[in-house]
Amino acid sequence: MQKLLPMFLTLAAAPALACPQYDTVVAAVQSDDTTSAEVLYDEIVFSAACDDAIREWVGDYLARDSFLAALDETDTSEKRRLLENALGYETHWRSYAALGQLDWSQSAYAAAATNLQLALNALAEGDPTHAATDAEIAEVYDLATAALALADTPVEMPKTRSGTTGGIFTTRIRGFEIEEVSLPITFAYNSTEFDVVGADYATVLAEHVTTFAPDVITLGGHTDPVGSDDFNMELSVARATKVSAFLRDAGFTGEILVAGHGETQLPPAPPGITPGSEEHHRIARRVAFSIN
Repeated sequence: MQKLLPMFLTLAAAPALACPQYDTVVAAVQSDDTTSAEVLYDEIVFSAACDDAIREWVGDYLARDSFLAALDETDTSEKRRLLENALGYETHWRSYAALGQLDWSQSAYAAAATNLQLALNALAEGDPTHAATDAEIAEVYDLATAALALADTPVEMPKTRSGTTGGIFTTRIRGFEIEEVSLPITFAYNSTEFDVVGADYATVLAEHVTTFAPDVITLGGHTDPVGSDDFNMELSVARATKVSAFLRDAGFTGEILVAGHGETQLPPAPPGITPGSEEHHRIARRVAFSIN
């Protein structure tokens, strides 16, 4: 996996003449005196005499300093502390993404899914000057989807500012569009009955489509490559049909198109996952939906 490179906005202070710490904190930042800047930030953060511009400027500097230090850190506990410290000063998608990657490297898939989805929310709703390429957005999105599939328990989807479901349900991010959302709606072995995790994500999908009420959606069933092609194709159709019926029972009134893909669209194994392994197959077993 490519390292997510730091592309923080260059900082520039605005004068805040009424703020008694203004000259001192600007001098600390300009001299790269992180320790003094942290102390002064704690003084100005709740000070009515200091405006938001100086607080944000110093916070951005401290966040950037912690993030860059985390990139060079080899101790995972210290790396995590530095990234969490950066997020304490500034909400930045790169810090969330780096935390998610760290979780992924430690097989902490539920935590990875949470942090990577928070990165997606920050990309969609955060500071637009926090640069990101389409390739970087796709990398975060794909890893978030894989982490959801590998988590042993359901992961709560982060909400957007408006209160709707965000994370991987955010399909338009800075002009980058997600063609379909893959959910680990999983089933009992060789069955069309949801398992515990599958039932939870089916409910999340139902809440999403009943809230936004699109006219037409498509559900695509996917299996792992174990078993015959014909069996897997039939099973994928049956499972997508099961999800369709579940959405109907939940109150969705739009048109639902059902497609079965069997094992024909096996996703590539993410970094650290052996192709053809059980973990790879867990990622393959999914139901994808798209809004037509």
